[in-house]
Amino acid sequence: MSATPPTPIYIFRGHEDQINNLEFYQDNTKLISGDAEGNIFVWDMKIKRPTLKFKAHNEGILRCLFLKDKLISHSRDNLLKVWKIYENSLSDPKKEEKIVEITNDDEENYEQKDSDELLPKLEKSLSVNSLNFCKFDYCFKENDQDILIAVPSSKKSAIDIWDLSNQQIITSIGLDENQKIGYCMAIKFFQHPTTKSKFLLLVAYENGGVILWTLISNNDINNELFSSKQLWSVIEHKETALALDISMDRQFAISTAGDNKIVKYNFDENFEKEPLINSITLKYSGIADVKIRSDSKIFATAGWDSKIRVFSSKTMKPLAILSYHKESVYSLAFTHILSHENNDTLIKNELQNHFLVGGGKDCRISLWKIY
Repeated sequence: MSATPPTPIYIFRGHEDQINNLEFYQDNTKLISGDAEGNIFVWDMKIKRPTLKFKAHNEGILRCLFLKDKLISHSRDNLLKVWKIYENSLSDPKKEEKIVEITNDDEENYEQKDSDELLPKLEKSLSVNSLNFCKFDYCFKENDQDILIAVPSSKKSAIDIWDLSNQQIITSIGLDENQKIGYCMAIKFFQHPTTKSKFLLLVAYENGGVILWTLISNNDINNELFSSKQLWSVIEHKETALALDISMDRQFAISTAGDNKIVKYNFDENFEKEPLINSITLKYSGIADVKIRSDSKIFATAGWDSKIRVFSSKTMKPLAILSYHKESVYSLAFTHILSHENNDTLIKNELQNHFLVGGGKDCRISLWKIY
């Protein structure tokens, strides 16, 4: 572990409620954050200021991220929204007038004017289930253009798969008639590394278990049908699972929960065998988030005890404890050293700064330079 306690290199201030989600995008030049009041901020990483802030939902943000020129936001108000973000709304951040605030509480009666060219434009709004705080995840279809969205179903343990292009549920999987596993609490949705028509959903549940599901696309003459099956199921946590992440190389995943255990799942090449398990325990319980850096070498956890902890992915040994926040930390994000090109090819990003951000109940975002 680091001998000298590290300190954050910058603190982002601006949110007035707890921060629930953080994501880097645009080659790490921008950071997007969402809070418990439904507000979304877009920060310019060069000047450390927001270039856009707006109220996207009337309740707390669960997840918000950019996909190409679209921003997708998921909230506790049971809505998943797709926004068109115009590039000129994010440019020239030195001018104060470029920072736009939108507070459209009455969305049904709101009509966006053509002259409002700086404002995010709401393109789609899906009614989804958000009662169990589980964040949506996404995956591109075989054509690498259309987007599939995975969100918890209103039917307890089930997961709904949406086709974002036609705004329809194409299938639901994982319904537990016996209701032993509880609600799904975290989802990772990704394409099989070798079979483009096969998708995988790694899901953490209320009972502390993790299940891997496979979703297979069957091209039918009249319609595109999907079939699914459970590949394996393990229970390692004694409390409700809270967070889940999968390595960019798809070789392992890590889960955290309301207990003090961190669990690593080591996959076989075809994902069909029950994973090899490694685990460690911490002194304090309650790990709200976990993120694996894109090079898969380290991962970080966000604790209810206000600490951010950094570990070696290989050995799971602690490397550093990042102490700045005075209250619980709920969200983390690493800059992207590597990213996926067309779902399967890993490419290096031009900006290689190894940064980590954390945010939580104190409404602040801490920025750290990591190894």
